[in-house]
Amino acid sequence: MKKIFFILLFILLVFSGAKSQTLIQTYNFPYANSYNYFWGITIVNDSFWIASDYNGTGYPLSYIYKVTKQGVIADSFQTPFTFNHGLAWDGTGFWVAEDYRTSGGRLYKISRTGQRIDSIYTGTYAAGIGGIALDGNNLWFAVYSPDFTSYPNAYAYKINLSTKQLVDTIPLRGRQVQGIAIKGDTIFYVNDGFHGEPERIYAYRDAVGDTLFSFPVPDPDGDCDPRGMYWDGSHLYLIAYRIGNNIAAYRTLYKYTITGEGSPVIQTTPTTINFGNVIVGTTASQTLAVSNIGTAKLIITGKNITSPRFGITPNNVPDTLNPGQTKNYTVTFNPNVYDTLTAFLQLQSNDAGTPTKIVTLKGKGVYSGAYINLSASLFDYQQRRTGSLCGYIFTVTNQGSSPLTINSMTFTTPRYRIDTVGLTFPVTIDTQKTKSFRIWFNPNSAATFADSLTIASNAVNLPLARLRVTGTGQVIQPVLGNQMWQGNIPDNPYTSYDDPQPISIKQIADVNGDGVNDIVVASGNYLTTCFNGNSSVTADILWTFNTGYDNNNTGSVVWKDGMQIRDDVDGDGIQDVVIGCGGGNEMVYTISGRTGMKIWGFGDSISYSDGDIEGIRVDKDYNGDGIKDVLASASGTGSNPPGRHAAICINGLTGQQIFISTQSSAFTGDIQTTQFGGAIGTGNNGGPYTVSGFDNLGSNVWSYTTGSKVWSLKLFPTINADTVKELIGLQGFSGGVFCIASNNGQMLWTKGLGSSNNGTIEMLDDLDSNGSPDFTLSGPQIISRVDSKTSNVLWSYAPGASYIRDITPISDIDGDGWLDIVAGMQDPGKVLVMSGKTGIVRFTYEFGSGNNSHRADRVSALNSIDGNSTSEFVACERPGRIIMFNGGPNNPIGISQIGTSIPETYALEQNYPNPFNPSTNIKFQIPNSAIVSLKIYDILGKEVQTLVNEYKQPGTYEITFEASNLTSGVYFYKLTAGDFSDTKRMILLK
Repeated sequence: MKKIFFILLFILLVFSGAKSQTLIQTYNFPYANSYNYFWGITIVNDSFWIASDYNGTGYPLSYIYKVTKQGVIADSFQTPFTFNHGLAWDGTGFWVAEDYRTSGGRLYKISRTGQRIDSIYTGTYAAGIGGIALDGNNLWFAVYSPDFTSYPNAYAYKINLSTKQLVDTIPLRGRQVQGIAIKGDTIFYVNDGFHGEPERIYAYRDAVGDTLFSFPVPDPDGDCDPRGMYWDGSHLYLIAYRIGNNIAAYRTLYKYTITGEGSPVIQTTPTTINFGNVIVGTTASQTLAVSNIGTAKLIITGKNITSPRFGITPNNVPDTLNPGQTKNYTVTFNPNVYDTLTAFLQLQSNDAGTPTKIVTLKGKGVYSGAYINLSASLFDYQQRRTGSLCGYIFTVTNQGSSPLTINSMTFTTPRYRIDTVGLTFPVTIDTQKTKSFRIWFNPNSAATFADSLTIASNAVNLPLARLRVTGTGQVIQPVLGNQMWQGNIPDNPYTSYDDPQPISIKQIADVNGDGVNDIVVASGNYLTTCFNGNSSVTADILWTFNTGYDNNNTGSVVWKDGMQIRDDVDGDGIQDVVIGCGGGNEMVYTISGRTGMKIWGFGDSISYSDGDIEGIRVDKDYNGDGIKDVLASASGTGSNPPGRHAAICINGLTGQQIFISTQSSAFTGDIQTTQFGGAIGTGNNGGPYTVSGFDNLGSNVWSYTTGSKVWSLKLFPTINADTVKELIGLQGFSGGVFCIASNNGQMLWTKGLGSSNNGTIEMLDDLDSNGSPDFTLSGPQIISRVDSKTSNVLWSYAPGASYIRDITPISDIDGDGWLDIVAGMQDPGKVLVMSGKTGIVRFTYEFGSGNNSHRADRVSALNSIDGNSTSEFVACERPGRIIMFNGGPNNPIGISQIGTSIPETYALEQNYPNPFNPSTNIKFQIPNSAIVSLKIYDILGKEVQTLVNEYKQPGTYEITFEASNLTSGVYFYKLTAGDFSDTKRMILLK
């Protein structure tokens, strides 16, 4: 019977901890990497010394810090170690414990300047040391490895500092003891909950050989990562994480008295009270339970709330809770305005671990019924180009307690309208929800237009809400290079990796019904964005499609021809968009050009190992259903699993696979449809590299060996007497261009254009009139016009701006009858408009320079916005800024009217200078309006250039004739205006 009594007494002592300790003070340390790893603690004279187990950025070795009795860090020194699992002062130096060593953790003694003085080697019985404490001329150290699943779970050892021999051993409760302290023959140690055990402090009586009592660490959630301990003769100190929020970030020093009456511990349920929506002028209430889970009386001395809209009852203080007691309080919320409020209930008490307990209070005041609120009451578009379509986005919020139904939105003039894409009335907005709307402004003259949007709804406050709008039309004359609008690639809200680099820009037929084509941009931040082509001043985004909205299927378009504009497949009359992605997405999507919604997707949305989509084509019907299908180049991984490394044909209507043409090489490049099937670039790391031709069923039928990766493949008309079209490709990093037959891969010619990067080939018109179109290309450092039949370079231009990032043909902007060219350069990030005939630069714009940070990455033509016959052009730099430029008035470049007086006679003056090289000025005058023709002929009478061929008003004109592409000799220029005609002679002397 007596034995049973002692067992019960032991259980009560160990697991109750009643009236054995009181937490009386805490010292919170600031956030810093080194402080967050505080471990060992000791006292020297009147100061704490606390060691850090951190070594990392800024701290190649661990530090020991001097800390005042007020918890202020006063000094520090660097140790020669990268660890600290315990600290003890023996009167002449610090003992430091090593963290882990398989053969046995070591104990080192260092001076106060960090010099090594002595060391003790343990053995495999002490591989992992968790804490040390001085006991006279002996040193106790607790071991966490090896550890055991049953009691004793581990051991602490006592070693004599003189003989360095073990003199005592005690068993430990807990497999992860991390701190130890000595009070006479009582040994305190603390266990960490790493193995799911409770985090407790144990008191072991060495003379008795058993545990006296134990108590929990200070954090009620039982996870405060306890570390070093120290007994100073009257109090016990513990290093652990701060109680409450920000655990695993802030260390705290806890001070206990062991002979006290216990410690109160406050706990609240819940820790956050959210009242949700509460109607303005009413009161909502919720219950807050406050508990004392400690071992002494909890005395609440303050109940403060940071906002008068919240309250608590009863609110009397002091308010006492006995150990184990719980009291319920009523917390109220009484909003007086529409607003979202957050406040804090602060409960002050005698809990030393949490002297102020914070309860977060949240609530939102809302109106009764449907209550409309507009984001603005007035918007001024200011000056916008006449004929433009400019958007303004506003929001409608339902601030009420019941759904808001909008029956109509109307204007009184046709200059303003609501964007109705995806919008059908009535529109319902649920309580506390917000919906965005767009107002289009379309000025048609140089006047100010004012109107009001009337919103009819069931709102109790404003059944007819109004938003006033005003804007002024501005007539803007077409000038080459004038900025029509600009904006930015939008931010992707689903990713912190927001790389706005433009990957592909292409125009799409009119999306929003204003008669002007629009622009689609695929960017590196996983977005495909449709911009309104007819904007003015600022860009308008019509829609975005996101391929990076989660961590499971994220990737962007990889190459320029990884996006294509295709025929309408969803039946809304608007062209649609096809994109192929890389990264973690690796899928092909068809997107509605009207709404930006997915029509279909092809690929595995889970796999990360299929290989990037390297190219897309949408110009051929493979299955005979009358709808063009999608041909995709799906690369491989070069590892296991190998991925697809194939040409894949996808049904353009359904997104189902028609065929897959697997390639023997690990990777693929660009792809191109042909009349016989198609062709795809293939290769392995280090080669060989090929173009592989396949038939209309996907069977590989021929191959052509290249020297490197194939960046671009384009189909050109035949250059022979047959009807077989040719493939022209760009490969490698030396500007390697090749022409092969599309039916069998027979090489027709090759050409090297110098140092290059990846790029694309773009077809031009036939400048040398040999029956075959020319081409230009991005990638090299020199801009060239090349004849597709002979591979002859018709002209070249070295812009001195590193690589050509992109290039595209545009309409004839200089009036010479030939397509012109827009190019984007790498560094500096210039946009160049060039004569397609001569290569002369007509316009330059620079985004910026330095470290390729302002590369003019992508350029594209856009059919005329302002109604004349010249294309506009758009350019986008590396950081995502996009600018639409005017293509000019379609006048011959260099012609200008001189003065305002009307001459009395027709006249053609002698050119000046004469002879000339390479340019000269020609002046003429006409007294009447007439169709004016000014042409250049060679000595044989063959027309070599038309300088002017258009209707002109009376006046005196001067034009510059550029002859850099002509040979030396005698030339004639002839002016015809109405019935007047005159010819003069000039000499080009090179």
